[in-house]
Amino acid sequence: MRRAVFVIAIMTLATPVVFSQGITGFTGGTEYGLYYTGSTGDVVGFRFEVLAPVEVDALGAWNADSNGGLSTAHQVGIWDSTQTLVASVTVDPLTGTVIGDWTYAAITPVTLTPGQVYTAGMIYFDTDSDSYISGASGVTTDANVTWINAAYPSTGSLGFAYPANDSSPTSGGRFGPNFTFTVVPVELQSFTIE
Repeated sequence: MRRAVFVIAIMTLATPVVFSQGITGFTGGTEYGLYYTGSTGDVVGFRFEVLAPVEVDALGAWNADSNGGLSTAHQVGIWDSTQTLVASVTVDPLTGTVIGDWTYAAITPVTLTPGQVYTAGMIYFDTDSDSYISGASGVTTDANVTWINAAYPSTGSLGFAYPANDSSPTSGGRFGPNFTFTVVPVELQSFTIE
């Protein structure tokens, strides 16, 4: 009896691995500095899913507000569906890397997988002029990312904590946090046929 070993390489559309931004743009909306009036710090952001395994390598903060862009450092994070913080970093406008309308800081890469809802969130303070967009009328994402809805905290002054409340998808998004990633390449797989 003959045995043959086959090696199968599954390519993702035969394209090279390149980095992408989760949110590539949005339209409309209004700028806000905090979600709750009088709060000392609110985390706002959005929920999303990925359509393929992706490796997130940087988290970002929106830097294109009408007050001249990002003025102070802000903590940005991603939580998984169990509300566990899986990645976080402080994005500093003086040391971050600017890509389009966001300033990014590198993180130890973390892999996000399909079938799970993730939350990207960024803390905003009452002590600076930085703001996020609320009620955007449209959003564009990378083809591997699906935006679900906006997220905001259950009450004010919680600090850097999971934003537990959901906005209706029809109310538009809250955009401030973002992330860069690469699609995880599929490894060679082999099997034996007898």
